Amino acid sequence: MRKYIMLTGILFICASLLIACSDNKQEQVESVGTNENTEVEDSDQEVEKEDSNDTDDESVDKDEDQEIAGKVIVDKEQNLLKVEVETNLLENTQVDAMLRKAYGEIDVHTSQLGWETAEVGSDGNVSFDYPLGDDFFEKFHGEDFEFMISFASSQVYDHLVDAYGEEGEEFSGPFAYQFSSNSLQGKQLLVPIYLRVGDDQTEYVIETPERKEVPDDYGDTEVWVDVEVVDNDHRFIYLEGETNLLEGTMIEGKYYSDEEATFYDGFITEKHVEPDGTFLLPIKYDSITQDGYIEIKSAPMRDHRTEEDIYDTYGDDFENLSGDVVKEVDDHQEVLLTIDTKGKGIDNPEDSFVTEDDGEYKIQVPDDVLFDFDKSNLKTEAKDTLKDVIDILEDLNDGTAIEINGHTDNEGETDYNLGLSEERADEVEKYLSKNGSIDHLSIDINGYGETDPIESNETEEGRERNRRVEIVIENLD
Repeated sequence: MRKYIMLTGILFICASLLIACSDNKQEQVESVGTNENTEVEDSDQEVEKEDSNDTDDESVDKDEDQEIAGKVIVDKEQNLLKVEVETNLLENTQVDAMLRKAYGEIDVHTSQLGWETAEVGSDGNVSFDYPLGDDFFEKFHGEDFEFMISFASSQVYDHLVDAYGEEGEEFSGPFAYQFSSNSLQGKQLLVPIYLRVGDDQTEYVIETPERKEVPDDYGDTEVWVDVEVVDNDHRFIYLEGETNLLEGTMIEGKYYSDEEATFYDGFITEKHVEPDGTFLLPIKYDSITQDGYIEIKSAPMRDHRTEEDIYDTYGDDFENLSGDVVKEVDDHQEVLLTIDTKGKGIDNPEDSFVTEDDGEYKIQVPDDVLFDFDKSNLKTEAKDTLKDVIDILEDLNDGTAIEINGHTDNEGETDYNLGLSEERADEVEKYLSKNGSIDHLSIDINGYGETDPIESNETEEGRERNRRVEIVIENLD
């Protein structure tokens, strides 16, 4: 009996030692990933493990900047966008993607093509496909789209709430953007990709934004805006700006093609102020030959991304704002400034549009100026416009390369449209050569039919712009 009691006692002591060791190891595990100055809680308190909503991945420190890399691939054969992303985000972080017209352009025929949702995997990566319509590339050739990939915390997963906050308020780094509106509070990580449908570029690499220091007077009600023109192509003039306006403030831009113009070209473009107070704003334009001006504006009752912060600081009618760029307009104030633009040294032919990209000029003459419907013989009134074109061509240097390109919309048979565009380009070339001294130029004639639209064929206005003859001048500068 005594041996039995002694044996029982020894077993009890061993068991106690094992339990003590186990408790000590549990305390050590719980201490990993916490601040070294934080004391370990009472070992008697047990850590409750969640069921399927928990994860053992605690490798990313909640105070660490979130990193995102990868690419978006345009797959024309399968009519989709392929997203391949690598991050240091925790597993289950929510990923959303949406495609829409870029820079605030409104088009009821495109609207948004829908959402795709995924989650970050255990390795921090996520890959998914964003499907497009079967006729997407044909329908929207030449149009600019924004593909927005966003990353958000989730209240469903406790480990995400602990790391990033219920509304992502603990997100940090160059991809983190603030939201404050009725529908969304907190922060998200945003990766905007801007693509032009039909462009030769089919792979878009995700690049980390290079942020500047936030202005010392960031958020001050005495507002300033510095902006300059940095580039242009055949569709947009590009502005770079800096301001002390709050992050998420919407900036609008519009272009007036001459100093006396009362109506702007194209559509009003929009971008939000970045977290560091910078913004890059494309300005849509039709013609760029004359001295004109750009108007930059920010006003109440716009789609500000941080509207609650903005109205709390600036007032519902921006009545709290002051500064040289603040103007009184009707019953409210606006941030308003203009930038003068210089013409390109050539005259705009009558009833035509002239665009420029790195020294290449396109004189776009609408078909209804040149031809009757479904015809390829020139109208009498077309000759005034072509006389203006001749005046430009005759002054060009010897050997300057010229293209005369015919284009149609997508109505009718494809082969018929191709033939019609070739006939119209040929008719324009014959008139120019017969009535002008342009033998010193190198001229190439092409018909593209419906394959190269510059606007959406879903609207009558877009189809009118697509039916055109272009005289392309290489390297005028």
